[in-house]
Amino acid sequence: MERFRSILFRDDITKLITQLDESLLLHSERYVEHQRRIQEEFEKSIFRESSHAGLSYPREREELVKWLDSILENARELRPTDSEKGKITGLISPHIDFKRGGRSYGLAYNELMDQTEADVFIIFGTSHYAEVENPFLLTRKNFKSPFGEVETDVALIERLGKSCEWDLFEGEIAHITEHSIEFQVVFLQYLFSNRKQFKILPILCNSFQRIIQKGHSPEDDVKISTFLKSVKEIISNLGDRVLLIAGADLAHVGQKFGDAESVNESTLRWIKERDLLSLSYTEQIDAEGFYSSIEEEKDRRKVCGLSPIYSLLSTIDAKNGKLIDYDQALEPDTGSVVSFASVGFYT
Repeated sequence: MERFRSILFRDDITKLITQLDESLLLHSERYVEHQRRIQEEFEKSIFRESSHAGLSYPREREELVKWLDSILENARELRPTDSEKGKITGLISPHIDFKRGGRSYGLAYNELMDQTEADVFIIFGTSHYAEVENPFLLTRKNFKSPFGEVETDVALIERLGKSCEWDLFEGEIAHITEHSIEFQVVFLQYLFSNRKQFKILPILCNSFQRIIQKGHSPEDDVKISTFLKSVKEIISNLGDRVLLIAGADLAHVGQKFGDAESVNESTLRWIKERDLLSLSYTEQIDAEGFYSSIEEEKDRRKVCGLSPIYSLLSTIDAKNGKLIDYDQALEPDTGSVVSFASVGFYT
């Protein structure tokens, strides 16, 4: 009232509070009850429903097929012929939206068209929303998309559970809206649903920020090292039947992501230089080198794919990696940029 020199009545304030409460924008009893109901419904469901169909990609199957056909066909024209790469055992693929990351998605998943015998896909995805410290979040739920249902390999989930002395399902609710695994599942179903049956092992990877701030390595964390050792044993047992995927983006820089200034040409060059340095360690399958390239700058780039990429590099059975694509998605309106890449791994 003092600032705008106008009367503000109690009823107006009450009305505003009511509107905020009804919109679930206040931490009120209504919000807590709504959160409890969602958690309960998720726990009862045997499926993890698609959360981004109709938002990030078409909801109708036929339209989605045409959409992905176009992405793969456009990328195929850019795909280099390289008979020396060897047999593919893993991929780093983006999890940015399909429109901005289409080329990188297409180039990544074209690598699987004719080369893989795998019927189990271990997918490490970035957890953007987890509110627990659990480094890896599992779910037994099958994943649904416009292509139907894909089965989660519960037997492998149980093996991981037995090898770890803590609750791997604490924070499982983070899977409900997480897109980093969902987008990979959509591409796998598109490629293989009509060709063979397959299962997935979906693993959400939590942030390594607390480790970075301490200046430690993830391998010094008992929970991380124990879990990844167990995953590696599973991979060794499955042999050619398994393929690893990390659904991971790279830098998030600019005002949209909390930085004081907008990105400029100098910033973009610095990001690319640092990103390519980090990616060079993925080609060497050097998990610690990849981590150190981010830790030494205290994650100034805000690399959200750090934990899934580190996890893949720590467990994959491959001789070398090859950078397939690198790109930056600039948002002039927000003065921000997201970078991402595709990398293939081969024996």
